[in-house]
Amino acid sequence: MYALGIETSCDETSCAVVRNREVLTNFTVSSLRYHRKYGGIVPEIATRNHLKFIDKVFLLAIRKAKVDLKDIKVIGVTYKPGLLGSLLVGVNFAKALSLALDKPFLGINHLHAHLFSPFLNNQIPFPLPFVGLVASGGHTEIFLVKDFSQIKLLGSTTDDACGEVFDKVARAFGLGYPGGVYIDKVYSPDFRESFSFRCGRKGFNFSFSGVKTAVIYKKNELEKKQKLDRETKIKILSSFQESVVKTIVEGIEEAATKLGIRNIVCGGGVVANRRLRELLRNLEKKGFKIFLPSLAYTTDNAAMVAGIAFYLYNRKRETSNFKLEAEAN
Repeated sequence: MYALGIETSCDETSCAVVRNREVLTNFTVSSLRYHRKYGGIVPEIATRNHLKFIDKVFLLAIRKAKVDLKDIKVIGVTYKPGLLGSLLVGVNFAKALSLALDKPFLGINHLHAHLFSPFLNNQIPFPLPFVGLVASGGHTEIFLVKDFSQIKLLGSTTDDACGEVFDKVARAFGLGYPGGVYIDKVYSPDFRESFSFRCGRKGFNFSFSGVKTAVIYKKNELEKKQKLDRETKIKILSSFQESVVKTIVEGIEEAATKLGIRNIVCGGGVVANRRLRELLRNLEKKGFKIFLPSLAYTTDNAAMVAGIAFYLYNRKRETSNFKLEAEAN
């Protein structure tokens, strides 16, 4: 059987077809280029582009997969969290397809789908139970996952998400959007301890607003003395990135240790960060098993939505809930 996934939680319009965990097609159209000049996502622009492209992306995914619509057994659609207007486009499109094709649809939590992404295109056994980390532009959260139908939130950010502070710091330094990509490019291991920046963490909860402010203050302080050269900027940004990713890894390690769980699964756009992946891999030396998605599935995509929908449908045979409403952050 095949599952169709629909993802429109933010600025990516994505549709995918999967069979079990095999991704047959995963088409995504991003409106990122329209948001760059604003330094962040503009909800109105994102919603308009979803409306413009959702039917086209759906048809491309179906045709490329060479699957007959009657062979689609279940439709998975992201219904939370995200931008309300964006979510509404995907949810209503899924409901319409469900009625037209007489196929069930399942509402999928976008964050839970990120935790499924490391298992796409492979048949490794699910390492249940596991501690899950979702790190992205809008979220930094730790979960206890006993099954993909039994997921408990353990901790989250109390203010800015890690990806959000990357964007804001990058903007202060005149870099592009999304900021994490540019900061990761200029990051230098030689300069990662040039400045002492600290992130907040209490238990399984994070706070990144303070480090963002400290970095910007340090930049302004040094600029009062002289114009910052490239090396000084790299020292500040490298120290900043090191502080953020180390705090994330320390948090997920503490959660897994306290729960007595050795399996750690990660997902989300920030998991594409090279230094974060390196530090997570280093946890394997301490006896943890680390599961990371391929870079293609770190950002928002419909394949992870289709994959978890396939799993949940086969697990519980859930039926459509047409009272399901989109739920924003």
